[in-house]
Amino acid sequence: MEMIPLDRIRISAFNVRADEPFGDEEDQALVESIGSFGVLQPIIVRPVGDMYELTAGRRRLFSARESGLTEIPCIIKDVDDEESMYISLIENIQRKDVDPVTLGRAVSQVIEREGISPGKLARKIGKSKQTIHNWINTLNLSPAMQREVQCGTVPLRDALKVFNMKLSPEVEDTLAEEARVDGLEVFKRSLDRIAAEEEKRGSPKDLLITRINWGLVSPLFDAMVSWADEEGIKQSEYAHKILIEHIQSRM
Repeated sequence: MEMIPLDRIRISAFNVRADEPFGDEEDQALVESIGSFGVLQPIIVRPVGDMYELTAGRRRLFSARESGLTEIPCIIKDVDDEESMYISLIENIQRKDVDPVTLGRAVSQVIEREGISPGKLARKIGKSKQTIHNWINTLNLSPAMQREVQCGTVPLRDALKVFNMKLSPEVEDTLAEEARVDGLEVFKRSLDRIAAEEEKRGSPKDLLITRINWGLVSPLFDAMVSWADEEGIKQSEYAHKILIEHIQSRM
């Protein structure tokens, strides 16, 4: 570990959260904490000429600057652009306080820059392909719904139900406001009511409700419908059959 002057550290273009704003309540709390106790966990940087680029620890770096520090403890890693990007991504994934929307933006950035599939990225970072898809799918929610997911008002599982329902941005905004003002249970009741109304308007029996309740993305949902048709049973019954078989296999 080495103490490095803050004016010699710049944000790398390969940091997956480089463009995110800084200054919300949690950021200000970190500024105050660092002002009182200093930076307790070193940031990770890489040498670039006579400067250093941040690989991981963006909030700690900004907070140190805001609190008036002139230097910060660093771990120096001599890595290339790709390694720097993956270190930044994995560091964010391992943090408990990073929300699914932020992770969705981060993995989307890596997928676009690297030109790789979500499945390949999942294997490289030790996550399931479904997890990667779930994070990315939150980016298709309305901005208001994304904010509630980021705040933790709407859990990821419920956010994916909203995504699978393919609602209009206006309806999503209304649901987001309900979650924020009236709470999660009111939000869930509204979601169930909308699903029931959609089914009455002509959605195939059992399909919409099961898709929402199971939080399935399109490829998995379509595959399950196909397999259910092959066996000649309802899709919802097939879903429960899979669940029972899975539970029995683990007993």
